[in-house]
Amino acid sequence: PDFILRERVDPHGDVRFERQSAAVIVMSHATYQNKWVECMQELMEQVQIEYLPVDAKENGQHFEPGFQHFALLYIKYLQIYRKLEECHDQMVHPQKRGSIKKVLKSTIIRILELKEQLITFNLRPLNRFVALDEVLTDLKLNPETVEWKVPRYFLDGKECREEIEDKQHKIDHWLGVFGMPLEPDDLLDKKDPFEVGLTTDQAVAIIQKNERGRMNIVKADHRVQFFKASKKDASKKQESAEDPLESQVLAATRIAAHWKRKVDRRRFLKMREEEFEFLGMAPPKKDKGDTDVIAEMQKHRENRKKMQEDADDVFEKALKQQLEWLQKKKGADIKAELLEERRQWILDYCQDPENGKEFPEKFDSFYQRFDPKNDEEEGDKGKDGKKAKDAKGKNDKDKAKGAKGGKKGKDGDGEEEPLEAGVGYSAVVQQFVEQIKQYTEQWENKDESNNFDQRHDLELARKSVYPIVEAELRALVDDQMREELANLKILFDEVKKGRKKPPKPKKPKKPKPPKKWCAAVGMITNREDCVPDLVEQGILKKVGPSKLEDFLGEYHFLGAMQRSPQYTFCPPPSAQMIRSLLVEHCVLPLAQTDIRQKAPKGLTARSLLLYGPKGSGKSMLARAIAAETGATFFDLSPAVIEGKSTQGKTGSALLVYKVFICAQDMAPSVIYIDQVDQVFQATKKKKGADTGTAPSRIKKDLQAAINQVKRFDEANEQDRILFIGCTSRPFADGVDIAGLKDSFDEKVWVSFPEYGSRVVLWQRFMEDHGVTVDPVKLNISTLARVSEGYPAGSIKQTVDRVLTARRVQQLKNRPLKVQEFIGPLSRTPFCWKEELDQFRTFDHFITGEKAREDAKNAPPEAAAPKKKGKGK
Repeated sequence: PDFILRERVDPHGDVRFERQSAAVIVMSHATYQNKWVECMQELMEQVQIEYLPVDAKENGQHFEPGFQHFALLYIKYLQIYRKLEECHDQMVHPQKRGSIKKVLKSTIIRILELKEQLITFNLRPLNRFVALDEVLTDLKLNPETVEWKVPRYFLDGKECREEIEDKQHKIDHWLGVFGMPLEPDDLLDKKDPFEVGLTTDQAVAIIQKNERGRMNIVKADHRVQFFKASKKDASKKQESAEDPLESQVLAATRIAAHWKRKVDRRRFLKMREEEFEFLGMAPPKKDKGDTDVIAEMQKHRENRKKMQEDADDVFEKALKQQLEWLQKKKGADIKAELLEERRQWILDYCQDPENGKEFPEKFDSFYQRFDPKNDEEEGDKGKDGKKAKDAKGKNDKDKAKGAKGGKKGKDGDGEEEPLEAGVGYSAVVQQFVEQIKQYTEQWENKDESNNFDQRHDLELARKSVYPIVEAELRALVDDQMREELANLKILFDEVKKGRKKPPKPKKPKKPKPPKKWCAAVGMITNREDCVPDLVEQGILKKVGPSKLEDFLGEYHFLGAMQRSPQYTFCPPPSAQMIRSLLVEHCVLPLAQTDIRQKAPKGLTARSLLLYGPKGSGKSMLARAIAAETGATFFDLSPAVIEGKSTQGKTGSALLVYKVFICAQDMAPSVIYIDQVDQVFQATKKKKGADTGTAPSRIKKDLQAAINQVKRFDEANEQDRILFIGCTSRPFADGVDIAGLKDSFDEKVWVSFPEYGSRVVLWQRFMEDHGVTVDPVKLNISTLARVSEGYPAGSIKQTVDRVLTARRVQQLKNRPLKVQEFIGPLSRTPFCWKEELDQFRTFDHFITGEKAREDAKNAPPEAAAPKKKGKGK
């Protein structure tokens, strides 16, 4: 058929039928199905590459994986991740999306593991920023290949979306109760940089000076007009004396020459524009009949999201029906089998002479009976998956490599040396093997050509529900068997020993209460009361949404050379490096608990320090992290907490404790501290000084709260908290730099943009005002040159100042000139050379570069500890 009717239920409960093109829908399904197949094939190839070090070791060959090996794996996995993320976002089939999501999460974990290896083998050792420009050049790939795209299901998932909406409704409710504005805060400085404070006398003097200048200009203009008029009268008198025919011919010749010159100019301008478009130096012109491709893609995505919701609703109903069917039809049989198995085990245990014909002490021994046989299997499922001799690992490896043969069959040999973490038998690689096997069994050969609506598979739904029914019945049967075992033991003891009173059990010792990490622990009885208090104080707030992709900047094409170890100081990271680090170390562990539990501990940030000149985009990055993860935003900046919770010794502790427990309850959460240098002060207390109102009063409790956030397998839902500190003066007098270094896991220098990024920023900010930059009429290169040292915020303020609504309307008659931007740009914040040197020195210390360099250059006598003699 040319079209199909899709059934849809509207918000009022009425059934509607929508007519959609069958060709478009089927083509979309087939497109993402083929992309999924391609991803799984590439993943199989990657698993084989992962086992290259193992194969080399088995064959006695030397293969030492280094930076190049891990960089290639990292880039390839990123390519697979981007395709899988798009498939998961666009596919309609609910069960396929579930399978893709599992592979997607495993891919994310493996990318993070490889990033940890890249940091270890980095050309600049242990530096958190990795330059991949040389690897990309060798592979002939674009820089966009290593650009992260945050998974969209962090915000679009049904559970995540409902959770975010509930938190927003709660904040909006209390903002309305307290009569506070509902507009989100953009965290920008409200002071206008172009506003100059003047006294009355200074303003009058400037006005008088300008007025005198205006009067002289008017006088000069009158004199010019007088001379022009007198010259024109003289020329008219001279023309009246000449032959009128000659004057007419001369006038016609001049008009023709002028018109020909104008026509030629138009033709050459058109040729130039076409040549610029062909070379990619100018954007193509849009015809009136052309449609906006991005808007069409967004509309298409919304339609597919509606189809996903419909398919998910039908699938959830089918799961409930299958669950009820299994409980009704198969429940009794499953329960009887479980009871029979457990009762037979008790009977066999009693009849075993080794057990002395006694009943088992605990029923849990039923599950522990297989433990000795599976020691090696459990070893293979450890944190790093280093035990390569497990039988299951051998089988999985053979499956992944296409059943190459029976390698590693030497069980009698001694244990092999464990492989490095992230190489070969990694737990995530073993998950890939299982997921590929599941894909091959369920989806590879399945014919979905007639499934236009991409509805679920009934048999797979039944299989997915069966473990749930079995687990519920197993729990019931285990409780029943514990009671039966206890009754049997009582009857057996009564018969054997007679009715003797059992001895009184000893009273257990009371455990010691845990040590308080904060003086305010236990002072709050109702945690729900913290939300209105923090909203009223302006700490819990709504912030303007932002995205990491809005942090514009060009890729560092010479990053590896500039970050060479031969240079003492490391240059500031590029915008792409900053975005990648924030996604991998902050966004991914903050958004999902399972990623936080499995990601490497060194890549799971609890706190983030952003330092750089004013206007470089630090606050925007904090807002972007909160927006990308749907996190609740808390503001503990000195300007916000000034004069709040200053009573008593526990006032500051109570403030931090309130924010922390509220952040736990509303996780994921971002706790933002602007001007963090005022909080981390190393100045000692002076007698008589009032330190109860200083921002540094929360320093001790803030450090303790950061340490309370857990990572790796200890983490839970409430540990999805990120502390973000921002400062533009980290090197100021009195700042506790050592405290900053110990408290913040990640330190990022957000500097002013380099030349290529400034070109992009000028163009982008002008396009935001609807102005398309013509490189011939306005020299963007000149603007990028003169704006060196100015942060991105200064460039944006300058463009906003110049391109007012009135100025945009006048562009046809008065084109833009470079001189219009120079004056406003000079009034915006600027990073001086002395300040840049201070930032470079601070970054060299706080990132650990200075300590590593000192340890490397230290003489052997100083590095090795001196041994004390007998008499010393």
